[in-house]
Amino acid sequence: MKKNIFLLAFVLVLSIPLAMVNAQSTLTCKVDGDNYAGAVADAVRVTIANEDFLLIRTQYENNGLHLYIKLTKLTGEFPVTLKYAPHSAENQALPDAEVIWVPDPEQPQWNTIEGELVVSAFDPDNKTIAGSFEFVVEKAEYGSKKKKTLDVDDGNFSVVNYKIDEPAKK
Repeated sequence: MKKNIFLLAFVLVLSIPLAMVNAQSTLTCKVDGDNYAGAVADAVRVTIANEDFLLIRTQYENNGLHLYIKLTKLTGEFPVTLKYAPHSAENQALPDAEVIWVPDPEQPQWNTIEGELVVSAFDPDNKTIAGSFEFVVEKAEYGSKKKKTLDVDDGNFSVVNYKIDEPAKK
């Protein structure tokens, strides 16, 4: 009996730090009016077309939501507002912030068509970031004249200890 109690206490002690780490990184919002409380599966700095972004990937039930934040825009005083602007092939510009909605991995994703993200706190030394967002996403369907859209609003996020991916050596 004492051995079982000790084993249970040991498992609980080991699980507390894991629960604290997972509880520190959050992302919540409403997607088309429905609550989304995504578990942060990954938060990593990535480079896309010579621009550094923080990619926050979340999962809730069978749904995924990916938030991209251009890190070069996070300078000066906070809060900082990043507005979505469409990708531009002409000047190869990427949006300052956007969200990708993946309601089902077997179906097309929904891409941002408008919105903004406000970063309220950012600490690159400790790799933390927090803020809020509201976007409108459109289903990626080809050949359809009338596009379907959804509101992604009341969004809040807080990420502790994101990762930095190093480029692969050639």
